[in-house]
Amino acid sequence: MEVTFEVYTSLIQEIKDIRTMVFVFEQGFNDEFDETDNNAVHILLVVDDVPAGTARIIFNKKHQLYSVSRVAILSQYRHLGLGKELMNYVEQEIIKRYGHVLIGVSAQSRVEEFYTKLGYNATEERYLDESCPHVWMIKQL
Repeated sequence: MEVTFEVYTSLIQEIKDIRTMVFVFEQGFNDEFDETDNNAVHILLVVDDVPAGTARIIFNKKHQLYSVSRVAILSQYRHLGLGKELMNYVEQEIIKRYGHVLIGVSAQSRVEEFYTKLGYNATEERYLDESCPHVWMIKQL
């Protein structure tokens, strides 16, 4: 299995397709795309030349740090360790681009354990996004 990453400063169709499949069709979110996409760095995970996952890097004004959001892996590529590979790549991209060593993630509560295993720490900030429970998590790199 050959895994590569591509970096974009604007949304491309492959990233839109993955996010639509995961967040709209699987999870039922309505407002998948927002203005934040215009100022984000978008990462595309490619497995054997097939787009398989994505994440975006944004500057979180509220917390004054860079954060990761819209992390999505297509269902047929889950449970292969690709989420961890994607997050590791994104973290290195943040360090390379911005030099930041404290980053955040707005995580759906149902995947909090995944991020905890990657070294993220949950804060007391819990909230609903389109009726879905989320938690704000941070990691010192």
